[in-house]
Amino acid sequence: MRATGIVRKIDNLGRVVIPKEIRTEMQINNGNTLEIYVDKNDTVVLKKYSPVRELEDLQGYIETLEETTDANVLIADTDRIVSVSSKLKEYQGHTLSKKVKKIMENRKTKFLNEISDEDICLDFRSKTNQDLGNLIITPIMKQGDILGGIILATTEEELSDFESKSTKVAAKVISKRLGL
Repeated sequence: MRATGIVRKIDNLGRVVIPKEIRTEMQINNGNTLEIYVDKNDTVVLKKYSPVRELEDLQGYIETLEETTDANVLIADTDRIVSVSSKLKEYQGHTLSKKVKKIMENRKTKFLNEISDEDICLDFRSKTNQDLGNLIITPIMKQGDILGGIILATTEEELSDFESKSTKVAAKVISKRLGL
């Protein structure tokens, strides 16, 4: 843990303001959910909560989508890629690009053609400068909130309405499994 040098008072309702600099750096936006931890040294820790990251067996969804669509699959929360197809392991844990976040925020499935890795991740450059090819990005939503997204990628062929519907079904199933 690093010190920031910022001190805040708790108001009479028990609230404390997280400084803008920290919210910007940590990509904490209005409506984000935070987990609160307390350790044995009376330290309070706030952590961004990601229900998608907490889900068990995302690999099962990925394998099913791979078998159904013959495409590679990435599953992301609102900030980073949390689970991937075996062929895309190097993407795991990397931060999503603003482009992908904006697509998810629009709450609609979107087709993209000829996408490279820097279009997906901010902090990642493949050693092979991999072209992910054609993509479908489908947001995972629960009660109107964006919780993440499913990204289908293939260089083999153009993606169709079948793959789009498959990602929508997977997103709904994942959404129903999220306990919020």
